[in-house]
Amino acid sequence: MDILRNLFGSLTSGIIRLLVTVGILAAAYFFLVKPVLETTSDISKEANSSFQKSIGGELDLSDIGGTIESVNHQVQTQIRRSFHTAEKKGHPKKLIRCIKHAGGDVQRIKRCTVKF
Repeated sequence: MDILRNLFGSLTSGIIRLLVTVGILAAAYFFLVKPVLETTSDISKEANSSFQKSIGGELDLSDIGGTIESVNHQVQTQIRRSFHTAEKKGHPKKLIRCIKHAGGDVQRIKRCTVKF
């Protein structure tokens, strides 16, 4: 009878130890891990929405061709104006011919800009 009592006592104490360990792990999850995960999720959502607001909402790439054409038109207008102004003060046709003749040599192009 003593053997059975020792056997069931050991078995019962083992089960109780296992239940206490599982309870401690569950409490640690619910009181420590789960709140940290929820906080991290909230922070990442806030950072994402803040980033979206900072770049002006969602990016609309549907009209990028029109934007490039608009910028291209503006650049061409500015170039025409600068050549019109340059014709009054310099020789833009000679400058263009000199730059083409320079063949990409930076020093020669600088001399062309100074000369014309």
